[in-house]
Amino acid sequence: MTKREPLMSKEYFDHHLITVDQFLQKTLANMDTYTDQAGAKFDVLRDCLSLLYARYSRGYPITSLKSDFMHVLEAWEALRDADVDDVYTNSFKNDLTNYVESVGLLSLSVLLQFDSSVIYRLLVCIRNEGQDLLFERFVARVLGPQQRKPAKKLLYPKVYQALYDASEAPAKEQPELIHQFLAHWYKRIKNVGWHDAHKGPKGGGFKGYWCWEAAGVALAFGIDDSSFRDLPYYPKDLADFARTRS
Repeated sequence: MTKREPLMSKEYFDHHLITVDQFLQKTLANMDTYTDQAGAKFDVLRDCLSLLYARYSRGYPITSLKSDFMHVLEAWEALRDADVDDVYTNSFKNDLTNYVESVGLLSLSVLLQFDSSVIYRLLVCIRNEGQDLLFERFVARVLGPQQRKPAKKLLYPKVYQALYDASEAPAKEQPELIHQFLAHWYKRIKNVGWHDAHKGPKGGGFKGYWCWEAAGVALAFGIDDSSFRDLPYYPKDLADFARTRS
């Protein structure tokens, strides 16, 4: 098993994965005892996400990540059912972290080659219909024209303008636009909650830095990734996995 994420050691990831799984299993085993069911299910979702991301970073086989993704989806659905007060809203407008994670999960659902039924379930969890041009254009490309609210603007143009432009540009211009997007992606998402996590004590819960959406958009819009596939943060073996199966 070859580690994919260069910033931390395989020993770090092995320890991190064991620790997170232990917390997850403890929460699941004691679920009936929690008075705040939504809060407990939110913790389960966060742990499932951490395992999905960190297992990719550690080098787990891509086919094994499909079950990790489904655990994330099922945990999110359980949270939606329990969160009757809508505490965990996942607002795009108010939180760049929510947006980055949501467009990343949509990308992962495409890259892992899930069928439309799974993607529809994910969209129910994500919500935010009609809030962002890139997100809605991506959904329409993946699922075909939908009865969704049209978006009027790009919520985070400083980060995502080049990626959105790539989805609309002539074919010969698309690779360069994604190259530009990837080249600036990490520094422009400095306001996400996990930015520079690897610099924290004992790794700060670091799970890896991956720009899933660059690969997801490239796949969905048929963009040649040969000119940017070796840039940092691009999950190139996941992109290759998807391209050989699509």
